Amino acid sequence: MKKYIACIFVSFFIIPIYGQEDLWDVIRENSNFQYSADRSEIQKALKIYQNNQYLVDRLSKNGQRYLYHMVDETLKRDMPVELALLPFVESQFDPYAQSPAGASGIWQFILSTAREQGLKRNWWYDGRRDIIASTNSALNYLDSMYKKTNDWMLAIASFNVGPARIQREVKKNKNLGKQTDFWSLKLPKETSKYLPRLLALLEVIKNPQNYNVDFPFLPNRPYFRVIDIPSQVDLMQVANISGLSIEAVYELNPGFNQWATDPNGPFYLLLPIGIADRFEIKLNSMSEEELVKWDKYIVKKGDTLTSISKKYMISQALLKEINNLDDDLIFENEELTVPRGPEWLKDYLNKPDIYFVSKGDTLWSIAKKYGVQVSDLIVWNDLSTERFLQINQQINIYPKYYVPKKKKKVNLNDLTYPVKRGDTISKIAKKFGVTGDMIVQWNELKNPEVIYPGQVLDIKFSDLKVN
Repeated sequence: MKKYIACIFVSFFIIPIYGQEDLWDVIRENSNFQYSADRSEIQKALKIYQNNQYLVDRLSKNGQRYLYHMVDETLKRDMPVELALLPFVESQFDPYAQSPAGASGIWQFILSTAREQGLKRNWWYDGRRDIIASTNSALNYLDSMYKKTNDWMLAIASFNVGPARIQREVKKNKNLGKQTDFWSLKLPKETSKYLPRLLALLEVIKNPQNYNVDFPFLPNRPYFRVIDIPSQVDLMQVANISGLSIEAVYELNPGFNQWATDPNGPFYLLLPIGIADRFEIKLNSMSEEELVKWDKYIVKKGDTLTSISKKYMISQALLKEINNLDDDLIFENEELTVPRGPEWLKDYLNKPDIYFVSKGDTLWSIAKKYGVQVSDLIVWNDLSTERFLQINQQINIYPKYYVPKKKKKVNLNDLTYPVKRGDTISKIAKKFGVTGDMIVQWNELKNPEVIYPGQVLDIKFSDLKVN
């Protein structure tokens, strides 16, 4: 693969790198993976893109902040540019994406792998969501897998299922005298689909005309610049100084969990190229006291450290540390130092996870996957039980501040439920994670206030299936 020069900054004018104005053309020009788009596995994955301009537009929109950095890093390391597309397969370039298994960030690191890769995680900060740190760790990991397998496709599969499984399957095939390429290995269902999804995306990028889609122009230049900071910085201050919305600050700096950066680092921020220089000048003129502000809270009757820490979204241990408390005792009218502005932070961090409906999904299956109730999905998304879900329909999920109750073992198919003494429509609905209106509708109840022991009610989960 060719070596490439870094981006050259001349005042506020940025010279495009890699010889193209459109970042999609850079990917096309530098793509070297050999594959046959006629393979059945790739053909299945391609169906989602066929005539799906909406999906292509979403890729461009989500990738505009981060994709240049991924492409630049892969080419600077002399690694395949195709790796820059993995975050779309993993998370659709959503740094706040959270899988039911607990994977997080655009690269979807699980906690154990993040620890192995040295990604820091604490109350203030999660390196899995840090664009710079997570990308560096992901590419280091992929590079180490390539050195073990000498095959980039196996390295990519290792990123999904782990190196031990790939090495075990390769060894098994060698002992049987079989081929050891990706397509010849017996892999878990999810892993067997993982690489084809990436290759399908690559195929559509290279030949969009064959799939009746068009990739919007994506400028081949950096979207952000790394700004060094001298100490902890209040992110609302960053928004005020830069002129950005607080949402825009978090979109580029999603690694920070709280209202300020981690007091122990990392000591950098990402800001859009167009305002980075102006921000840096202003930042350098400010004192550390101006960069981060804390509020004072006067303890009221009935307050406890637990209630105050919950109110201000701070751990009880950290609240004690900040205030030099040796025990849990606090007194009425005592003054405590607390984080500022928890409400705007909670509103922002409680942004929903986005799920796009696939064939075979039901509200029940989506709720089960995320550990929430069907009734929650209906309220959050203003859904009607009289309508079917649609393929690619967006479902908002708010699990971050929701504590699911103890899970009940419930048959996911339609079932009948014999009413017991003390039951009400409301209690039964809560038991099965549906709404009372659904039960009334399914059973054509004229008077939902009157049900009796032994009465059999239908619970029709199939009514919620995708059309």
